[in-house]
Amino acid sequence: MLTGSCRIRGRTFAAAQARRIARLRFHTALALAIAAAPLCAQTIVPNANLDTQLAPWQAFVSTTPDPAGSGAAPVWVATPDLNQSTLSGSARIDLQAGGSAANAASGMTQCVDFDSPTLIHFANYGMSFQVPGTTADDGSLSATVELRLFADPGCSGFLSGGTQGQTITPGTASDATWYGLSDNSFVPAGAPVTAASAQIRGYLRRTGTAPTQSDYPIHLDHFVLVLNDTTPVELMQFYVE
Repeated sequence: MLTGSCRIRGRTFAAAQARRIARLRFHTALALAIAAAPLCAQTIVPNANLDTQLAPWQAFVSTTPDPAGSGAAPVWVATPDLNQSTLSGSARIDLQAGGSAANAASGMTQCVDFDSPTLIHFANYGMSFQVPGTTADDGSLSATVELRLFADPGCSGFLSGGTQGQTITPGTASDATWYGLSDNSFVPAGAPVTAASAQIRGYLRRTGTAPTQSDYPIHLDHFVLVLNDTTPVELMQFYVE
């Protein structure tokens, strides 16, 4: 709270003019700070950080016309967590490599309905993943995040999609290391397009390299989907007494 007074010839006057000037300076500084800060953008993926459960995420495996994938169903686990929070966890997914062909995939997915049909010029999507030290980092699998846009609610009427992946090469496996996959400037084919829903997937995909173990579990966390913005940031809050 800004207060003040001025003393002239022994008399004290309420410094209304001084307070007006101070308020003007404060609001000018506040406006400049807000203008300089990036606008707030929040991921629209429900349960993006896997805080306490898996839902509404569901199991995903590749099917025809892609090679059939298989793996243990995704589950929520209390540890590890991307931010090492005791109040949050992650999802464990798995791909069974034995007998699967290149590009077979297994992981998790969910459909996100928008509040209303949205004209999309570009999108920012991504996720983080961790490869446990007991999982073979032999180059036979790739951690992948995929975005698919749809014209209608319920992920119906496919419009366009994109993927980002990273091959799990030697040195990747570590209980203490998380990796990020993202595309913060994905432009859908035919952009701008009007979409009513999106599907976000996180999965393991077989590469052409022969696997050295039968199944490969990894952890996923911190999914991002932001429409028509590049980077989700935390809201800057200003408090005025």
